[in-house]
Amino acid sequence: MKKTLLSLILLAFTSLSMNSQTQLWGTSYSGGANGQGTIFSADASGTNFQIAYDFVNATGAMPTGGMCLANNGKYYGVTELGGWGNSCCSFNFDPSTRTYTDIYDFFQYTQYGWHAFSKILKANSGMLYGLAGLGGANGGGVIYRIDPTTDTYTDVYDFDITNGSNANGSLVQGSDGKLYGMTQGGGANAEGVIFSFDPATANYTKLYVFNSATGSSPSYGGLLEANDGKLYGMTQMGGANGLGVLFSFNLSTGDYTDLFDFNSANGSSPKGSLIQATDGKLYGMTSTGGSSNLGVIFSYDITLNSYSNLVNFNGTNGASPRRSLFQASDGKLYGTTNAGGATSEGVAFSYDLTSTTFTKLIDFSSLTTGANPDCEFAESPMAVSVNNLNAQSELNIYPNPANNYITIANGNNDEIVQFTDILGRDLATVKVIALGKTTLDVSTYPSVFFAKMHSGVVKKIVKK
Repeated sequence: MKKTLLSLILLAFTSLSMNSQTQLWGTSYSGGANGQGTIFSADASGTNFQIAYDFVNATGAMPTGGMCLANNGKYYGVTELGGWGNSCCSFNFDPSTRTYTDIYDFFQYTQYGWHAFSKILKANSGMLYGLAGLGGANGGGVIYRIDPTTDTYTDVYDFDITNGSNANGSLVQGSDGKLYGMTQGGGANAEGVIFSFDPATANYTKLYVFNSATGSSPSYGGLLEANDGKLYGMTQMGGANGLGVLFSFNLSTGDYTDLFDFNSANGSSPKGSLIQATDGKLYGMTSTGGSSNLGVIFSYDITLNSYSNLVNFNGTNGASPRRSLFQASDGKLYGTTNAGGATSEGVAFSYDLTSTTFTKLIDFSSLTTGANPDCEFAESPMAVSVNNLNAQSELNIYPNPANNYITIANGNNDEIVQFTDILGRDLATVKVIALGKTTLDVSTYPSVFFAKMHSGVVKKIVKK
């Protein structure tokens, strides 16, 4: 009984500390001091909103897709305009020093790809990968890599009309280490493909060709590998109603299944990606449809094959979301809409899975916050000590946010580390010898989990 009570107190205190420290980072597409977008941060309640950087055309303008946190502590992203030729840059931003750097101008070297519109992926190796929809050797776009240690850009694969072209979305890394994504065009039907790319061998494989009957032309979104091992995604067009589909793709069998056909009443034309929340359900948004034809938030239960319309955007609470939801360490879903709100310039919001409560957090305005956010959120990783919030430990766990594997590097003394989920349930116990390192497979762990050390320090770990 004492152990149970202690666990509950520990959980409550950890949750309280965690909620008070949740900090979200995002970008607005326009507005700000120069009218060309902003990088901003805010607490999970929408308070303490700060513009951290105002974009300027010479070094990148109109950021899209959101930002990726690399192992060097910097955020990486892309802009639609600005830089050389006023078209498409890749940048990094150091949140500790508020330093912005234009690291690559796509349009200056179109033979290596340009027209990048979506969020960059941090792979298990620490390398960053993204998609450009145009340019490259065949004009159909590229898969590119950025090394964050040197900020070097490399074109690693050139798309073509046969194997897929015009990839405007994002990549995901599967449990097998391969990168998976979609193109909007190319393939036998010119309606896009699902593909894999092995970063170790540079081997590209066309896995499936979209067609209008069961879904076609995916937009800004990417794929998701769910806990059943299948890939899930959405297309903005095709299907029974021509308004897009939610689908699964079985990597083992190669089977593609149209699971749900979007319609005007329950949401249509999704542009972003799906996420799998800690309750096991998939969550996403559509850009149109719903009661006001301004988009919806929905869930899909992969065990019951059941679709539920959760929130209808109506203009006041936001309109026309173009990107994806994000589940923060407090368990809530966060997102942005490109339009709607008090000034019709977009909103940021949260959705509480437990209470099913939608809360508008921020009304964007050109001069005060930036406008028309076209991003998904990123969260600053925090370490929480239960006994002493300022306690330090020689133990280092990285990367955080994590992918499928983490490394536990120890100091001068042996250490036993207990890993638990947000409810305090055991996931693993690992002993790390003095000055040693241990690698732990966390691919099956929830999106938020904790490492408790013998000293009493608890570290929160977030999975990408």
